[in-house]
Order: sequence, then structure tokens, then C-alpha cells
Amino acid sequence: MRYVRWFLVGCLALVGAPVRALDFGRDVQPLLSDRCYACHGPDAANRQAGLRLDQLEAVLRPAASGKVPVTPGDPSASELLRRVETADASQRMPPAYLGHDALKPGEIDLLRQWIAQGAPFERHWSFVPPQRPEIPAVSQPAWAKQPFDAFVLARLDAEGLAPSPEADPAVWLRRMSLDLLGLPPTPAEIDAFLQNVERDGEAAYAKAVDRALASPRYGERMAMDWLDVARYADTHGFNNDSAREMWRWRDWVIAAFNRNLPYDRFLTEQLAGDLLPHPTLEQRIATGFNRNHVINSEGGIIDEEYRVEYVVDRVRTLGMAWVGLSIECARCHDHKFDPISQKDYYRFYAFFNNVPEIGEAGRVANAVPMIPAPTQEQQERMAALERRIAERTRARKPVERDAPPLVTPEPPTEAALRLDCATGDGGKGIDGSACGAGATEKPEEPVKLEKSGAFTLSLWARADQAQPDAPLFSASDYEPAEASAKHGQGVELRIAGSEVELRLAKRFPSYSITVRSEGAGIEPGQWRHVAAVYEGSEGKDSMRAEAAWVRLFVDGREVATRVLNDDMASGVTRLDSPYRLGWDNSREGRRFAGSLDRLAVWRRALTRDEVRREFQSAALPWAQAHSDAPLAHDWLQRAAAPDEELEGLRAELFALRRNLPTAMVMQEMETPRESHVLLRGMYDAPGDAVQPGVPEDLLGPWPAGAPKNRLGLAQWLTRPDHPTTARVVVNRFWQQLFGLGLVKSAGDFGLQGDPPSHPELLDWLATDFVANGWDVKRLMKSLVLSATYRQDSAISPELRAKDPENRLLARGPRFRLPAEVIRDQALAVSGLLSDRVGGPSVHPYQPKGLYDGVVVGAAYPGTTWVESEGEDLYRRSLYTFWKRTLPYPAMTVFDAPDREFCTVQRSTTNTPLQALTLMNDPTFVEASRKLAERALREGGEETAGRIALAFRLATGRNPDAAEATLLRQSFDELLRSFEDSDEAGALLEVGASPADGSVPPKVLAAYTALASMILNLDEVITKG
Repeated sequence: MRYVRWFLVGCLALVGAPVRALDFGRDVQPLLSDRCYACHGPDAANRQAGLRLDQLEAVLRPAASGKVPVTPGDPSASELLRRVETADASQRMPPAYLGHDALKPGEIDLLRQWIAQGAPFERHWSFVPPQRPEIPAVSQPAWAKQPFDAFVLARLDAEGLAPSPEADPAVWLRRMSLDLLGLPPTPAEIDAFLQNVERDGEAAYAKAVDRALASPRYGERMAMDWLDVARYADTHGFNNDSAREMWRWRDWVIAAFNRNLPYDRFLTEQLAGDLLPHPTLEQRIATGFNRNHVINSEGGIIDEEYRVEYVVDRVRTLGMAWVGLSIECARCHDHKFDPISQKDYYRFYAFFNNVPEIGEAGRVANAVPMIPAPTQEQQERMAALERRIAERTRARKPVERDAPPLVTPEPPTEAALRLDCATGDGGKGIDGSACGAGATEKPEEPVKLEKSGAFTLSLWARADQAQPDAPLFSASDYEPAEASAKHGQGVELRIAGSEVELRLAKRFPSYSITVRSEGAGIEPGQWRHVAAVYEGSEGKDSMRAEAAWVRLFVDGREVATRVLNDDMASGVTRLDSPYRLGWDNSREGRRFAGSLDRLAVWRRALTRDEVRREFQSAALPWAQAHSDAPLAHDWLQRAAAPDEELEGLRAELFALRRNLPTAMVMQEMETPRESHVLLRGMYDAPGDAVQPGVPEDLLGPWPAGAPKNRLGLAQWLTRPDHPTTARVVVNRFWQQLFGLGLVKSAGDFGLQGDPPSHPELLDWLATDFVANGWDVKRLMKSLVLSATYRQDSAISPELRAKDPENRLLARGPRFRLPAEVIRDQALAVSGLLSDRVGGPSVHPYQPKGLYDGVVVGAAYPGTTWVESEGEDLYRRSLYTFWKRTLPYPAMTVFDAPDREFCTVQRSTTNTPLQALTLMNDPTFVEASRKLAERALREGGEETAGRIALAFRLATGRNPDAAEATLLRQSFDELLRSFEDSDEAGALLEVGASPADGSVPPKVLAAYTALASMILNLDEVITKG
């Protein structure tokens, strides 16, 4: 596609009264885009009559009819104008025969004026890098508290409006606290702030903001909105919608905001943290942003189709989250409105198409690629164990070589299968003859193991050469087609270079457990004993098989392991393929190059001591007979002077490593996957090959020397002169505080999006943000300290009629709080809220039976709601388990999205269900009771004081006289009602926390009901 070349045609002098000069981008281009570009815009494949109206040269050039669409300065000679105003339905544009409405008279007049003024064309505002504008002169310079306030006041001056008075300091404090912390201030904090304002004036406001920004609650509040953008959830979304484990990424986001990670680094680490030089664990975890998409595990799907959909989701999210454009509209054809071609789309696509992932995955756990993601505490514990192991190893004293011979232990009994290769190929084994690959091509009977049952595999192996992947023992069947549900089903013990690997699969590689050793050090020419122990699910409360149940041993010692895949459901499927020694029946027909001996299989998990005995039963006689062999001395040394403390430390370390949380991350393939334009967007219709790239003519050049990968893409997005990146993010932060962004369509800054209400203000904020190091806390501080933000939110009928959405910013923000904040506020004012930061998601109260008939009944993780206990019932709402197919209802009612896709702007509704939730949901009922108990405990001896405290805790102010009277009357009526009934007991039993037994139940019930009424007030659930 050829990009639009915008330039300005000089306006012609007009005869008559002066007319306001039109702004093409603000006044004309939105009209052309909305009514004309679908047929006469950037999309070449669907362009009609060969006419395009988004390029100046095309507009001035004679069309196929020979007529010129636009003659600058001469509306009467412009065919465009004639066609939109003709009464002939067969000639009129947009076409009447396609059901399109005619342009309105005002729209036609706009086009006539534009042509008369010379038909100036300009580049769309969002494709022009922002320039820092001059601060405008305004009517009340002293009103501004931040430099950018002048842009707001200048607009109000132009509209003939005045700003609203400043809000009461206590009102501002509550507003700021809810916006930056997601929690209301306590009465003590309000009182202290009011005293500080009286003493210190303006400085008190800045200190209050600094305290908020330093609080760990700040990172939690900022993360709430970002989780929507990143489509974070605790389940995969499709089909069974089973659980995934991505809370470590969520905690990375919280920590990033709290430590004020510059936004350009925030972007870079999430987009390409794995590609940074020497990436840290946290930087790799950050890339989980790209893996938060839905994943399908439905049997029978086409693997490649859904793998493509995952890449497509990343491109869509890139467009909405970072670029602010509807890039996804170009998946199937050139974008109909923005100058983005289909080739441009697939060049973006190529950045994300190099991940070694599987289309059908995520049945019961995380999908590959994934990594262990230990918490800080776990990292510290592992480091301490590693230090102690190193110290203990250095302290070992050697045993003399002439020590007396060791007693050889008996091997463990009850093996289901033993093969000592006595009839093997005659090669010298560890204990008699050795087997070669293929020695057991016709086994007498299969090895019968249960997938959910425990087992142990043990054998000796001597490699003749290094092999990247070779089977030692294979009871897996690769003959079924790769699309078959049984491809690779079975158990295998394999060698991978110098490591050993266990595979346990229902279908390989999607639904399998694959665990590989780390540091086994297996080298050619040496006999080594390898064993794999699988604990099985017996006695465990798990809905799936888990890689944590696998332990690997080399030469009788447990070794560290790395999980390559961990996505296999539990069940009773038999893994009873015939076993093969040293070979498999895969298409490649891989064979082990070397010798094997003493194969043994147990239908139970051997203990550490039993594995050691199995090893030593052959190793000690061999080592004593071959004392000069490289490993013989070490084997004898460990047997002669066993160090149980050292082995215990190793076992603790390995157990900790096996049970670490994991996170899905980005990872580049060693051999890059080729990307193509997909015709009509279909996964199976590849067109021309494409390389990673960006529309440089539209959004700026590629940075010099930047690699053509995701890291280079991040560098391109964070160029100081990138036209959209900074605008998009400051607009979203503005939206967080004011309800609407300066650009109302927060996810679309393109031609179909809304123009900014204050273009100069947006550009000033964007350029200032970049110039000051992409400092998010600095930006948020300036916004909440601004005169614009500090206005009173009261609205007159006249202002409501003129500006119902507050786009002109003539008043302070007032809108309903986000779902999470409404719940957290109730917990906070009641004293129930937990202040613990981070950790696995929790399961607070949810209606009983909610999943019945909606969630799949199979036993997959995440398909049952097991209610949390203790503190976990009262964690902040962003830690609530988020199930995509049925999100937490108390938050869905308040417009939280399902997070199947990137969401940059929530809707805000007002429904009776919201009031019913506040009055009946167990969380709010229990919070009402605890708020009542708090009022009784802290509000003094008088009823009026107790009621006033409950009201102030929830609203941040004392009730006025009329409110106090109404509240007292309500309490008296409630008390009489409970005294005349037996309903108090049932009310006080709601929730896990015990009721205060020192208060008469009927009195506590009346206070509880009154507290519920207070928590249901519009003023409580609204930021004003």
C-alpha cells in the first residue's frame, strides 16, 4: 500500500464576511472518514471506482469519469460536492441504493466551506509527533496550580465558562486517596490533613500526595487498570477454562508501579524483557504480558489455527495498549480508515510469531514456554540452602583409598520388571552383559502403569557419543498421527545431551509432563545410573498430574530438575504401550547410541534410600573392581562416608524448586518461524513472506541500530518523537482520574476515534512526561495537585445541559467507583481488609452453586470454587481469582470486564443489581456488621455519635443536621423491627468473622442494617 502524503494547500482569499478557518483534522477528516473512506479510503481491495479521498493528489486528480473530485477554492467545479448534494438518488453519495443516509445540510456546508478555503489537507493529528505547546494566556492566571491548568482555563474562556470553586480539602483528600490508593482516608488521616492545610497551606497537599505515592497500596491501585489492559486472568478462557498460574506477573506489575519503574522500561520489559542483555528473572516474568491471552485446550481443534490466534491477540493488544490504533482491522485487508496496510499488520505480526508455543494447550496448567518464578522469599531460601550445601561439600573429608571393602546393599524388592541383559548383545555391562538399542523389539508383555499411579524407572546407560535427544526406555506410542489424541501417549526416560529427561504424556507434547535434569553431567564412555520417580496422585488433593511429583536421580543422588511442560490431567488412562529399550517408534526413529543394563520398573515411588541402594547394588562391586575409573572413587567415597545432613539439604532445595510457582513467558525460537501475509486472515492461506517491521512513514522511523525483534519494537515505541505512545498512556492516566480521557476513545487514536477535547493539553502532558524520564509518579502527582482536578464536582443544570460528560472540565470529576474499589472500600472502613501484598489469587464469598450448569463439570483446576479461609477472604479485590467464562459476580455487576481481550476503557452503568449486591452479597453484609461493631466500639456511648462515626468512615465527612436526623430515625425503626422479629440472628451469622458477643444481638443487627444502608449510599460508591 502506498501511504498517504499529507500537505497543506494554501487557502484562497474569500470574498465577503470573514469565515472561521476550518481545521482539516478536526472538522473535515472525521466526516470523510466516517462517510466516505469505507469505499474510497486506504483499503485498495475494496476501493470503489478507483477513487480515494484520503490523499490530496488523488482528490485533485481527474477520476475515471474525467471529472475532478475537488477543485480548491471552487466548490461549483468540485464533483465531490455535486455528488453529495444531488437529489438524484442514482447519483448521490453515499449511495442510497446501499442504504446509506445522505449527508446532512450542515455536513455539506462544511465540505463547501473547506473547498472554498482551498481544500487544505493535513496529516491526522495523532500521526504527527507531539510538540510542546506554549502555555496560553488566560483570564485568571492565578487559578492555575500546574502549568497545564492554563490549557483547561483557555478552553473555558473560549466557551464563556468559568471553573468551579475548589473542593473542600477533605473532599479532595478522599478523591485523591481513592484514585491513587483505591481506598478512602481514615478519619484520623482526614483530621491530620486538615490541620496540615491550616498550618502549611499548599505544601500540605503535596505532602499528602507523596505519602500516597509511597504507600504499597498505590501499586495495587495502579495495577487494577493495567490488568484490564493486559487481559490478566487466572484461567485460560476457552473450553474447560481451567486454571493457569500467572500471579507472579501480576505481582511484578504491582512492584513496578510501587518502585516507579519508568514507563519506557515498563513497556520494554513487558514487551521484550527476555531479549534484554542478561535478563533478570523479573524481566523475564514481565513478558507474561504477551502470554495473558486466552488459550484453547478443546480436543479436535486445529493446532495451527489457534496458535495463529494467539499471535493475532498480541497484535491487537499491541495496537490498543501501546500504539492506540485499531491495528487488528488490517488482518484481513488494508485498513478501511487508517493508512495501515495488510502487509503492515503482518509485519507487526512477525514480531510475535517466533514463540515456541502450542495451539492446543493449557488443559490443566500453564502452557509452554514457561519458567519457574520464585518469590523473593523463595529466592532467598534457595540461596541460603545453596550456600550451606557448598559449605558442607567443601568440608567433606576424603576417605583413604585403601579403606576396607564396602558391603554391597541389596536392591529394593517388588520390581514389576527387571532386565539384566544376560541375553543381550554380549557387550560388557555394569553387571554382566549389556543391551544395545533394539534388544527388546518384541517384549513378551507390555509395561502396565497407571497415569495417576506412582512408579519408578531405573537403568544403567553408557553413551558412545553425545546425543541431543535419544530414548533410553520408551513405553510411548508415536505411531498415531500428531493430531491424534493419543500421539506420544506413554512413559519415557530419555537422554538429552548431558541431561536425563522423563516424559509422561497423554498426548505429546501438548498434554504431558516433561522434566529434565540440570547438572547431571552425563558424558560418553561412562556408565551412569539414572532413575525417575513419579509419586502419583494417591492421597493428594489435586485435579491433575503434576511435574512436582517427579524426582530424577543420577548415580543414586537426586539432581536438580527443570520443568519443560506440566499440563496433564489426572485420570485412569492406562499407559501400557510395549516398552522399547534404547529406541522409540517416532517418525524419526531415534535410537540410543550406547549400551544399557539393569532395567527395573516398580509400580511405586521408591524412597531416596531405596534409589541409592538400587544404584549401589551394582555400582560398589563395579567401582571396587575398577578403582581407577573416573567415577569409581566418588562412588566409593560417598558410600564410605555418607553425609545425611548434606543429602537432606539437597533434598530440601530440590523439593523447594519442584514446587515453585511458574509463569508463562515469551521466548524466541532458535530457528525463526517464517511469517506470511495470511490471505483473508486465514491461518491456512499464506501469501507473501514478510519480515518484522513497522509503518515508518506513518509512525516514525525505525531506531538506528535497533534489532528487528521485540526489543527493537520496544525501542521504536519509546522513541521520544513517537507520535502515539506517550499520548496514549497519559490519556489513560487522565481517564483514570477524570472518568474520560482527553481522547474519549482511549483505544483508538485513529481516524475513527474521537479527537482530543484539549489537543494542546494532551501534547503538553505527553511531551512533559517524556522529557521528565517517563516518570509515572511525577505525572500522577501533577494531575491530582492541579486546579482542574481540585474543582468541586457539583454541576448546575445549565452546565449539565451544555457539557454532560464534563469534556470541557468546568468541574471536578464525579463518577461511580470501579468495582474493585467499591468492594475494597467496604472492607477497609469495616476493618476487615487485609494489607498483605501479592501472592496467589484467592476465593472470597461467591453464591453457592454459581458454577452449576455453567462451568464444565470435569475435574479440572479452576472448575470448582473452594472458598478461602481466614485473611484470604478479605484480600484486596485485584487478588480475587478471575475466571474468564464466569468472572467474580460482585465485580461483574459493577462493570468489570471478563478480560478475554484487552480492555482500555470500562463501561459505567447504574442498575438495580448493583444496589441488591451492596445489600445482600455476603462480603458487604459482613462488612456492614463489622462497620457497626467499629462504630459501637469507637463512636462513644451515644447512639448519635456512633451513627456519625459510621457515616464519616464511609463518606469522609460528618452528616449534616438533616442527614443525622434521618439516620437516627432509620436506626430507631430498624431497632423496633428487629425487636419484633427473630431475624437478628440470621443477619449476624453472615460471614466467617464472629459477631461481637458483648453487644445485644438485636442492637447489633439494627446498627448492621443501618451500616448497610450507609454503604449503599450514592456518595459512598461515587468519587466526588
